[in-house]
Amino acid sequence: MKFKSDSELATVAAKVGDIFLFNGADDAKTALLCDGCEIKKYAPGEHIPETDAAKLGVVIKGSLIVTPLSNEIREDASHAILRIIPEGGIFGAASIFSGGDTSPLTHLTARQSSKVVLFSRGLVEDIVRKNPDAAVRYIEFLSGRVKYLNRKIDVFTAGSAKSRLAFYISEVAGGGDGAEIKVTLASLAAALDIGRASLYRALDALVADGAIERFGRTIRVKDASALLRSAK
Repeated sequence: MKFKSDSELATVAAKVGDIFLFNGADDAKTALLCDGCEIKKYAPGEHIPETDAAKLGVVIKGSLIVTPLSNEIREDASHAILRIIPEGGIFGAASIFSGGDTSPLTHLTARQSSKVVLFSRGLVEDIVRKNPDAAVRYIEFLSGRVKYLNRKIDVFTAGSAKSRLAFYISEVAGGGDGAEIKVTLASLAAALDIGRASLYRALDALVADGAIERFGRTIRVKDASALLRSAK
């Protein structure tokens, strides 16, 4: 990939150098200059094509929304959001090496004007083959994701209404203190598969804990650490 200047290369390298594949910005520069790397820009609401979503992507500006393939387009689709990938976030780390059916399981959509660095499978393979440390970091990252997904399954199958709600808000808000989601109580109850009465009690409990604030349809994260504790 070509850059207009060394300063542009340095800026992008600084943003991707901290992911598991690299050991800092200097390490990232070599990969950024390879043919298997490219930068794509997406307008707000633009769907990320399957060909791009199938690569290892790093969001260097903006954020992306992850929704299920079955998601219907509706005025209030907040309950269908699986998670937010914020600036600095990654997608495709596991799916890039999927064998057999490589059909996507989710949609990726730009939440705002966004920019993503994409690494092809061939380039990622070349990096991990030549750098054992990168391979180990990759395995550690994927192991962490498996542990996280197991925890998510536990919460949504056996967790309390409060823990489900806390986990969902933390995941969908996609940020720390001050992050917000806008959703109706009806759609939120449907997303969590709980009754309205249980949802009201869970919301009141998180407000009392100082974890969130509510303003109509808006739920704001007041204390991200407290919210994560409630999700356990």
